[in-house]
Order: sequence, then C-alpha cells, then structure tokens
Amino acid sequence: MKTLLALLSLAFGCTAMAADPDLQQQLVQYRCTICHAERETLAGPSYADIAQHYRDQKQAAALLAARIRVGARGGGLWHMPPHPEVSKSAADAMARYILTVKE
Repeated sequence: MKTLLALLSLAFGCTAMAADPDLQQQLVQYRCTICHAERETLAGPSYADIAQHYRDQKQAAALLAARIRVGARGGGLWHMPPHPEVSKSAADAMARYILTVKE
C-alpha cells in the first residue's frame, strides 16, 4: 500500500510526502476529511493552504497540533471544533504531514 501511495504521488506530481496508511486512516477516523482535502477547499481550508499559512512560523508543527486538539475560529462562517479525542502524538503526526502538502 505504501508503494502504491508513493507511485500515485509521483504520477500526479504531488510534492507532499505520501501519508502512511495509518495516518490516512486517522484523518478519516477523526473526520478531518469531511472539511479538509489536500489541495481543495471544502468547508475548511486545504492542507496546502494550511501549510502555506504556517510556512514561516518557527513552531509551526506544535502550533498546528495544538489547533487540531483545541479547535480554531477563523474569519469565516465555519470554525474547526476541538478534537480532544486526538492524542498529542497523533495530532503531532497529522500536523507534520499537513505541513508537507504543497500546491
């Protein structure tokens, strides 16, 4: 499966590292994929837009991991609810992955 994801990533010119299957499963399990996609804006910003937002911040991974767990309110109609059920280690892994996604 990892090989397939890597090949698809190369075939479609993706610049993000391929998320391992366990991480992809967690993104679905914790309902991230309802509002977020890699390069498409849904109810929430794309992972690429999130990565761009955090690009120049020194503690980007830690800040994003915290935001995953405590939620966020932005300027739009929608907000990201808190996800305290996501462990710190899972939030850290998700944040590191999201920060690799590029347009």
